[in-house]
Amino acid sequence: MLEKKTYLLSRATMLLSNSLFGMIIIWWLQTQTGKSSLVGLTNAIFSITAALSIFYGPIIDKHSFKRTSQTSLLVQTILLFLLTAVMFWLSHNIVLTILISTIMSMCDEFFSPADRAILKESVPSKKDLNSLISKLSMIDQVVNIAGTALSGVLLSLLIAGQSMLVCSCLSLISIFFLYIALRKIPSTKPQANDTDDKTNNYRAKVFSGLKYIRQNRFLKYYFWSCICYSFASPALIILLPKLADKLGSAGLYSTFYLCFVGGFLLGALISGKLTPTVKTIPYTWMLSTIPLLMMIFFLSNWLALSVLIALFGFLTSFQNILSESMIQITTEDAYLGRVLTTIRTSTSIGGPISSVVAGIMLDHSGDQILIILCAVFILIGGINMLFVKEAAN
Repeated sequence: MLEKKTYLLSRATMLLSNSLFGMIIIWWLQTQTGKSSLVGLTNAIFSITAALSIFYGPIIDKHSFKRTSQTSLLVQTILLFLLTAVMFWLSHNIVLTILISTIMSMCDEFFSPADRAILKESVPSKKDLNSLISKLSMIDQVVNIAGTALSGVLLSLLIAGQSMLVCSCLSLISIFFLYIALRKIPSTKPQANDTDDKTNNYRAKVFSGLKYIRQNRFLKYYFWSCICYSFASPALIILLPKLADKLGSAGLYSTFYLCFVGGFLLGALISGKLTPTVKTIPYTWMLSTIPLLMMIFFLSNWLALSVLIALFGFLTSFQNILSESMIQITTEDAYLGRVLTTIRTSTSIGGPISSVVAGIMLDHSGDQILIILCAVFILIGGINMLFVKEAAN
């Protein structure tokens, strides 16, 4: 039985540590080298480790989800302390810093799907599962805000190495909570399926996750919708500071971000009380394009933009949480690791291209065209999800 309160504490401290790590490592690289291109390269490496998640799935499915999550978090914590030491005593070794950070990023790609897969094993009720996923999404957003704020405070009061030490200690605390939360859950391996029994070929197992998705009524449509969304999401992230800058206030960037998070939290609170169904997802997916397109007419009005961004976050939260619950419900345990990592790949694959293209467009074509293109990608994803409903009928 999962000890939910302790699990949520573990999740919160782990996410806070990760959030701090991301902010601190970028700041440290920027101040140590003065090269934004190196910071961009590091971000690209992190994106690539996420996009390659499909290749981690067979390894995750081969072992106990409990052991995988605990081991990957333990390795990540050890690497954080090692990174702290590098910052203190080998501060000029940039290559070693990036290498350690890359391995840490890979550890997180093992931890996250295994951690999510544990939920299905320990929370059998669909409604309880959706409620817990909703709470986790709320924690994700709140901790993300806290991490951003705390990193600013730490970096203004402490040097980067000391800030990374705080980050390392938080990760260590997270391990302590995780071991307590999972102590009553058996360390059993997922039950092997017939396909896995017949093949030991790693490549075949990697693509068996994709094959399973193609054969699953819900997942085969969701996979392609996620690819569409992967091109829109990074572009919108780049758009927010551009809008704030055009309105002449750097403070509006954080305002817009908080509005999105506030809307997302409200959506998570409401959607967590619902029983996930296939019917709801495509409509909330498509409805989210309405506030997005309306932004075109209010680009010079910060208040209207704030409201529309909050509404976009609210609708995005609905489809995000309900979709996550449906993935857990419709996937067999033996394939869950591969499915989650393959979906992770689909949600990340458009990121590097989208970020570059969006930056160029914002410099040359204006905000309106980018917003329209993002809305089109999201709308296509929502329309695609309608076919799940038709297939269900």
